[in-house]
Parts: sequence; C-alpha cells; structure tokens
Amino acid sequence: MNHIFHIHTFRCKHASDESDERYVLKAVELGANKITFTDHCPFPQNPFGNRMDIEQLDEYLSSLWGLKEKYKSRIEIEVGLEIEYLPSFDGFYMELRANPKIQFMLLGQHFFEHENGEMSFMDEGEAKKNEAAGCMDAMAKALDTGLFDAIAHPDRCFRRRKSWTPDMESLSLSLIEKAVRKGVPLEVNMSSFKHRHSNYFWKEFWTLAEKEGAKTIVGLDAHSTEEMQALSELPQKQNLASMSM
Repeated sequence: MNHIFHIHTFRCKHASDESDERYVLKAVELGANKITFTDHCPFPQNPFGNRMDIEQLDEYLSSLWGLKEKYKSRIEIEVGLEIEYLPSFDGFYMELRANPKIQFMLLGQHFFEHENGEMSFMDEGEAKKNEAAGCMDAMAKALDTGLFDAIAHPDRCFRRRKSWTPDMESLSLSLIEKAVRKGVPLEVNMSSFKHRHSNYFWKEFWTLAEKEGAKTIVGLDAHSTEEMQALSELPQKQNLASMSM
C-alpha cells in the first residue's frame, strides 16, 4: 500500500499508547511512500470527548512536523486532522485552514449540530432516527464551505440502520452528486469494511458512488500500528461495488 491514509494517535484517548514515530516507522516497514495523520481535532474549550485536548494541538503539529523533517528522505508525512462540521464553529475552521502546519482537513461527521445549537449525540427516542439525515446534511453543508479535502466514512452515518432503504439511497445520492461537483474524494474506510457486519460499511452506497464517478480514497482509520498493518493488508478492490459483504 503506497499511501497509508487516516491515522490516529494516542492523543485521541481511544488509540494505543504509541509514539507518532512508531507509526512512521511501521509505514516505512510496510513499504509506503506516504503516510497521512488525521487525528481527531479538538474544539475550543474541549466540549467533546474522544479527541485530543485543544492544549495538545500545537504539540501534535510540532511532533509531526519534526518527524516530517527527520524522515523526509524515507517517506512523505502529511499532517492533517479529522473533524466534524458544526456551523457554530465556522470561524475556528477558518483558523485551522489558515494554519500552514495543517495540510489536510478530513471531514469526519460522527454527529451534527441542530439549528438550536444542541448536538445530536444528546438526542433520544424518535430524534435518533434522524441521525443519518442530519449527518448527511451536515456533510453537504461542509462541502459548500470549500474547507475540507475529503470526507471520511460517509456511509457510516447509517450505522443504526438494519437494511438499505429508498431514503438512504436518496440521501446518499444527494451527497455523492455534490462531492462529484466539488471534486472532493469520499473515503472508503477499511476499518468500516472490516466491521461491515455492524452496518458501518454499505455496499449500496459505494455502488452509487462508482456509478456517479465519485473520486475515492482508501483510508485505514487505524488507532494502533498493529491495526495499521492489519488494515493495510486487506484486499484493495478496484471495483467498489464488488466488495463482498
């Protein structure tokens, strides 16, 4: 695998306690010529869990840029972040995009913001059923900002669904068509594919993406060097629609 894309670090609080350098060395061992780090981005005042603290952001960037220089003759290191799009933080996204040390902004929509400012992870009962539509709408709005370089695991927003439905197809097609117009790649997430029986990976979504000519990028979404190796060894299918369930 030439490009190891979508790697997390210990700072996100749900990854292994390994140094950034160990990921770089493992990527070199695997024969990659490029590795892209996209750890979960913090937000000002640390309102959300499962990510680095805002106080760690500068250290994260400094660490990776130091490794970028140290290993420049052996592998290209791209420094990025994975982050949700929440409209009330528009100014913060502009700051991140203007930071010369942040080379890649990966949209990873794990939840969304309601119009009243409340976050969807607080939803209960019937409101939970609107999670997929809310996440899809947030991703579409994020594309309109022009601030994001790719969309991580877009089909994962259907994780609470049990079977493919017409409304899922409609939501998917709307996002895919906009991604095509904007020229933004959709990530085929190998971690989702590995756990495909938990409804994280939807073959139907990727059939649509292939039909519409969407750009794609294969991401590992690895949270340890062991996982990075295992996921990088999964078959890389050229025909997304043929990926068996």
